[in-house]
Amino acid sequence: MSSYGSIEKSLGNREVQSPRGKANDLLSRPWIRVALAAGLILAITLFLIPSSSSSSPRNVKVAISKDIHDEDEELFYDDQLVNHFSDDNSTWSNRYYKSVNYFEGPGHPIFMVVGGEGALDSGMLYPFVTNHLAPRFGAAVVQIEHRFYGPYQPIVGREATVDELLELLTPHQAMADMVRLTKHFKEELNCAQYNRSSKNYCPVITVGGSYPGFLSAMFRLVYPDFVDISYASSAPLKLYDQTADQYGYYDIVTKAAERLSPGCSGAVRDSLEEASKKILKASSIADAVQRMNVCVATVPSYIDSLEILKEDVMMAVGFTFADYDMDAYPPGPDLGMYKACQIFQNDKLSPLKKLGKFFHMIEEDPEEQSEFPSMTNDDDLTHDCFDLSVFLPDGDNARITTSDWSGSGGGNDGKSWDFQLCTLVVDPIGFSPESMFPTRRWTYEALTEYCQSRYGDKVTPKPYALVEEFKFSYEDLKRSSRILFTNGMQDMWHAGSYLDDVTDSILALNFENGAHHSDLSHVGPSDNDTEDIRLGFIQITNILNDWLNEVKEEAGKN
Repeated sequence: MSSYGSIEKSLGNREVQSPRGKANDLLSRPWIRVALAAGLILAITLFLIPSSSSSSPRNVKVAISKDIHDEDEELFYDDQLVNHFSDDNSTWSNRYYKSVNYFEGPGHPIFMVVGGEGALDSGMLYPFVTNHLAPRFGAAVVQIEHRFYGPYQPIVGREATVDELLELLTPHQAMADMVRLTKHFKEELNCAQYNRSSKNYCPVITVGGSYPGFLSAMFRLVYPDFVDISYASSAPLKLYDQTADQYGYYDIVTKAAERLSPGCSGAVRDSLEEASKKILKASSIADAVQRMNVCVATVPSYIDSLEILKEDVMMAVGFTFADYDMDAYPPGPDLGMYKACQIFQNDKLSPLKKLGKFFHMIEEDPEEQSEFPSMTNDDDLTHDCFDLSVFLPDGDNARITTSDWSGSGGGNDGKSWDFQLCTLVVDPIGFSPESMFPTRRWTYEALTEYCQSRYGDKVTPKPYALVEEFKFSYEDLKRSSRILFTNGMQDMWHAGSYLDDVTDSILALNFENGAHHSDLSHVGPSDNDTEDIRLGFIQITNILNDWLNEVKEEAGKN
């Protein structure tokens, strides 16, 4: 955190019934924008002056990152059940992290940060939670790694079978893991478990972004007696209930690229159209990949025609642009998406040469190396050509075009995510004629064919199973409360999220400059944040504060 300081109620009391609409109306007026800026500057100045009246963390706000000491040491909950829904009591060691630096004791909140489709190797994910919300509310933080992601697995010493994955790799099991770990954490903190009227009751606030944002909301819906509040950023509920437009995702990627670098979408569209023709007219697969600067020896064996090569190269370009779009905050020329646009907007390069430079840029990108673990700079293949196989997840019959057209990622994490999207977490994502990528329609039939070729006939996608069981349709959401959805309007995942308040207690905040859960970035509030995100931090804090008071008031009435 920089001198931007702590997040407080510097704009006064928020009207609960319409925080998003009120904020958007305010920001549309120039004189209000000036007043907001002045208010923020005043608030920052006040937060940097130590209070002389109290030493409580709630009155002396932490404003500089060097004063914050987070607990990023990996811990293990050895009593996690392998299967929560059977009589078998076998356990495994579930990795997690915790921070109690600002915990003021029983009676104060617990933030449960939800892990998702990737290993948690770097400690706490969200500084906004650990460095801002935790001291603001005197809260503890616990963060769980999702089962089957990362090096620590429920099945030890061997790979899980398909039958085991069908039973164990589900959102149901993941949420049961969260319940069990949070109960353990409550015991450590001497918190009451379920009795909200107890002075030692510690309200549970779930937090997550993307698929973990979906799980955060589901945790509140499925376990309402255990979870008090959900903060769900970039949470694609409409994608997972199959009501979102399948073309929304890549249409937004296209618009975001055009906004960042005017002329990009047309340049990408024209380049990929011409490159597709060149690939199909090549004398051989080897000829085509060499002209794209791809190592011939790394072409997966299933690519046995120029048509398949063309489709999978275009898919790789699409989901890589999607990755860059997720990270496209704060806007500027240092972003991967901007640099990718510049390659395709370079008229001096041929279409296939543009693909070669694009792949070379991927190879040197630390974020992409994290997404695809087998991407290295070893000298085996020299630095002169790109290893196409890095896009493959682990496992037999792997392909570049997986069950997730937004990209499954590589390695074991990619395999686990690929499997989840072949079973219950189905996301219909296609390429429309309006996007800058070659048109390609997504179908359930094609998904089923892919999944069964990969995992066998036992695996059949069940697109409606989750919404029918968890009850998260629009009408079902109305019966819940205290769920906050946040969305970056430059993030393609907002095509599958809620952009409007569902009720006066199911709220949505939208950030015009935000990308993928930019409010829950790995950097946290900083001087580089845009005004809408800064205001969002304040709104989010106020909403959580109101809801925590509401939990106490409801307990008092009972």
